[in-house]
Amino acid sequence: MSAPTAPAREAQAQEGWPTTVLDAPVLRGLEPRALREIEAAGRLRHARAGERLYQAGDGGESFFIVAAGAVELRAVRRGEAAAATVRTARPGDSFGEEPLVGASRRADAVAEVDVVVAEIPVPLFRRAAGRSGRAEIAERLERTLRRGLIHDVLSASFLGAELAPEEIDALVDASTARHVPRGQIVFEEGEPARELFVIGEGLVQLQSSDGERIRVRGYLAGGDLLGEGDLGGVAPTRDATAVAMGATLLVVVPTDVLLGLTRRGGGLADRLGRLSRAQRAQRGAVVARAAENATMHVFRDLYRLEAARSLLVIDLEACVRCGHCAWACGSLYGESRLVRRGDVIVTDDHADAPAPPSLAQSARTWISGEHPPAPPRPHDGPGGDAAFDVFAAGAPRKLLMPSSCQHCENPACLIDCPTGAIGKDPRGEVFIREPLCTGCGACVRACPWDNVRLADRAPEAPRPAGVAAELVAVKCDLCRTYENGPACVRACPVDAIARIRPVDDLAEVRAMFGARRARSRGGEAGAQGRSGAAEGRGRERAPLPGGAIALGVILGLGGMGAAAASMVARGAWVPRSGVGYAAGVAAAILLVALALYTVPKRVVRLWMGARRGAAPDTEASRDDTKAPPRGSFVRPHYVLHLVLGGLAAVLALAHAPTGGGASVGGALLWAFLASAGLGGLTALAYAIVPGRLARLERRALLPEDFDGAESALVDRLHRELSGTSELIKAIAGRVLLPYAKSSLGPLLLVLSGRRLRDEEARLTAAVNTLLEGRGGDRLAGLSRLVRTSVEMRALPAQRWITRLLRAGAPMHAVLGAISMTLLALHVAGVLLR
Repeated sequence: MSAPTAPAREAQAQEGWPTTVLDAPVLRGLEPRALREIEAAGRLRHARAGERLYQAGDGGESFFIVAAGAVELRAVRRGEAAAATVRTARPGDSFGEEPLVGASRRADAVAEVDVVVAEIPVPLFRRAAGRSGRAEIAERLERTLRRGLIHDVLSASFLGAELAPEEIDALVDASTARHVPRGQIVFEEGEPARELFVIGEGLVQLQSSDGERIRVRGYLAGGDLLGEGDLGGVAPTRDATAVAMGATLLVVVPTDVLLGLTRRGGGLADRLGRLSRAQRAQRGAVVARAAENATMHVFRDLYRLEAARSLLVIDLEACVRCGHCAWACGSLYGESRLVRRGDVIVTDDHADAPAPPSLAQSARTWISGEHPPAPPRPHDGPGGDAAFDVFAAGAPRKLLMPSSCQHCENPACLIDCPTGAIGKDPRGEVFIREPLCTGCGACVRACPWDNVRLADRAPEAPRPAGVAAELVAVKCDLCRTYENGPACVRACPVDAIARIRPVDDLAEVRAMFGARRARSRGGEAGAQGRSGAAEGRGRERAPLPGGAIALGVILGLGGMGAAAASMVARGAWVPRSGVGYAAGVAAAILLVALALYTVPKRVVRLWMGARRGAAPDTEASRDDTKAPPRGSFVRPHYVLHLVLGGLAAVLALAHAPTGGGASVGGALLWAFLASAGLGGLTALAYAIVPGRLARLERRALLPEDFDGAESALVDRLHRELSGTSELIKAIAGRVLLPYAKSSLGPLLLVLSGRRLRDEEARLTAAVNTLLEGRGGDRLAGLSRLVRTSVEMRALPAQRWITRLLRAGAPMHAVLGAISMTLLALHVAGVLLR
């Protein structure tokens, strides 16, 4: 079909969009029907001079065409502090092409004067272009958009700061965009250096081989140059291997074109030489900072922490393992969209402080690979984490990363979705349009962390036209149809769960990337769900431990109760009149109020505040003008419940004598005191026990995981013993196995308060004392056996502590129900007298 004629475009412009938009190069060649579809799905936006259309770091899935006025694209180039104009879009120009590859905005878009822009969703544009009837048209349109993206990536990079505008244009014409999946090698050490790469999105690790060992040389992120040091010499080759740590967007610049620009003069060659040296120095500084402030996880999956905009974390030193977060999610959606299993980050509340020199030097030596690693602890075998357990001064904390969508900067699920069912709104929240989802499972396979799954589609749920799709993709969408989400964060009674952005909220990750993310504040999905605990947890616990506070309150209320019981025993207060009677009435009222504590925990939908008319498959399901809620909704009720419970117990003791005989009133008093006492002990356990449990955990386990974990440890022990020396087998039989199977061992480990790695060091020292320096050449594999033995001793303690935490609340609730029944009988008996 031929392209629409000029009169046809003018007629269409009179009905809707202006001719400057319809004649834009990116839309040229589309048939009238495709233009009408684009116009129907898009919109015209008006902005005043100085108004920001979007800012760097925003999500979204639309690009723009200027209808009138001009829009400046401003970015902070890599290595610079102030924003600079990288491009000015004028009438007919397109901008904001990042969603073409699922990337976040690379720059701020600011109206230079009063402007009118057309906003066009990328998925619809692709469908319309594909239906144009001519493959070359669709290819040209895609190429036009990619050219704008390449220009913006080059301009915002280190290289853009060194080139004149005409030099950038020359590179844009010769460059291409390449999408590299997670784990793929960009180039290998020793290959010819024919291309220079500019990183648009993602993270690349540079490594080199040293015999059989891999030496990590550094990490490069958005705006960095990759391979810039390999351009010199007659036959330059790569001096390192580059591996994509996650889905990465690269702009590929042919080296012959770049070197051709250097031969034109103007000092470009010298500038590129200085640039290369400066970038290598910065790369070394990043690795050094990582060595000084390392998390256990930071080098294992650094890309995940860098890419996550809204990472769900659970503080294992505060979590009471009640499961209410998963229950709240399941009550809203039928089945929970989070699973409390996953990797554990070990981080430091004071990681910004410098590490002790010896530890920092130890970590730096391991990372640089200059010498064989010599970790200070014994668990250096396969799967060991000795190299990652180097912390700055301060107490490290364990954060569980449960299985839940983390709303990535560059979502792999969005890129691989064939129908455009997955979207990303301007706040960066990734959501699924159920009416477009065919249940193909492409997103499930694409997610590197298994945070998307397929579920049965409800019979009444919308589905694609003409497709009998019985399955639909589901994942966390941050409860976007509710005003007060996410439910998991809001339902935690101890404020142990939070949504964070690791590059902002984890000091070690922040040190890795410096201020590169500081400008990308717009639409932070992490901020939408971040609890106050994530921002100030270290300060909250520094002055006085929660267990000490709880114990002080319990002792204070106990003293008041004892004084009240003494007044009743002496006859100063009597149940049927005066202070005693008033105390009884007040205690009955408080007991009813205490029973109502279960209401806010159960009516999740009520306090979550469902938005009327909100649809989860649209970009704007939240009110941007309303500040999102912070922290737990349930925790204040939990604290109030504890206070009222203590007061009610004091009032009950002021109402009736403890030796009141066999009566309904006497049974009520003792049932309520038992319930209050158990509730107080449970609260005390909630404040003290999780920290002890976290010290025993290598990974968080659910109750149903313990049997499988025990079998796995036994199997691992047998595998590790296989092939070892007779000396190792003798040590295992005489020392390690009796240690692991000791009946009192788990209790002693809990009472000692030692962490697993400290216990491993103690056990290794005991073995070394027994050997008296003999057999040093026959101890290969000992560290792995020590690690497994300590975990086997700790597992029963984990199981029983978890049961203790989970048993207190149900028993308290049963005693509370008995108390309510006895209260009704007691009140009825009093009224019938």
